[in-house]
Amino acid sequence: MTIPFSRPALVCNLRSGSSDEALVARLTETCRAAGAPLVRTAVLPDDALPSAAILRDDGVDLLLVLSGDGTVNTAAGQLETWDGAMLPLPGGTLNLFHKTLHGDRGPEDILQDALDGKARSVHPPTILCDAGRAYIGVIAGPTTAWAEVREQLRSLSLTGLAETIPDAIDATLHGDGVSIRGSDQMFQAINLTPRSDGIHAEGIVTDSAGAILRHGIAWLGGDFREGPSVNLSERRSVVIDGSGTIGLLLDGEPAELPSGATYRLEPSPLAFLATVSPAQ
Repeated sequence: MTIPFSRPALVCNLRSGSSDEALVARLTETCRAAGAPLVRTAVLPDDALPSAAILRDDGVDLLLVLSGDGTVNTAAGQLETWDGAMLPLPGGTLNLFHKTLHGDRGPEDILQDALDGKARSVHPPTILCDAGRAYIGVIAGPTTAWAEVREQLRSLSLTGLAETIPDAIDATLHGDGVSIRGSDQMFQAINLTPRSDGIHAEGIVTDSAGAILRHGIAWLGGDFREGPSVNLSERRSVVIDGSGTIGLLLDGEPAELPSGATYRLEPSPLAFLATVSPAQ
């Protein structure tokens, strides 16, 4: 499907893992050379994310977001009523959502394809809950404590690592487990991934010292999905039970919900551009 765009805008997060001013300049020039100069540019964290009303007033039809997964999630959450399309460009560390849309490609190639009409509009599956919407997935359970260890590692804080690693290990070993309603299997975390035909649920395995080590390494590497797990089910909605408030990560961002909360499969209300076929 060919989709022409003439009034793009750019959001870039210069604190993300692989964004810098030189790349922003090249993307700006790519748009100008294609006859679609940028209408506005917002540079985070100094500038605010544009609202749907601002984009409408400016006549923006394509929003380029050069950032990691967290910024894409936040921006998309503000634009669910906007009728334009978002083009996430990999500018973070892992860029997990970007890879579902573009494969392992660079931002300049992705943008050029979009401006050349070689992209398609999609409304990807998401997981919606009372804490927000996840495009990559939701992790629920006490081992989400490893996310704080990962942040301390990124900031190279030895003091922070010394404080958070013991807490994460303790949560992994002794934290109250979680389960999917209807099952008696308990896990220290459950991973939910949105797919077109259902939510894929996995239980995170921490039943041995080796599994805990592998799980910790997966967290510190950034992609928690690579830790040891077992497949649980695939369904359109999931209820997660536990003890009291359950810690969550929505696309890597911390949140929490009470036991018994429902996680539902729903297509994204916001359109995204994809530059690879679903098979890729």
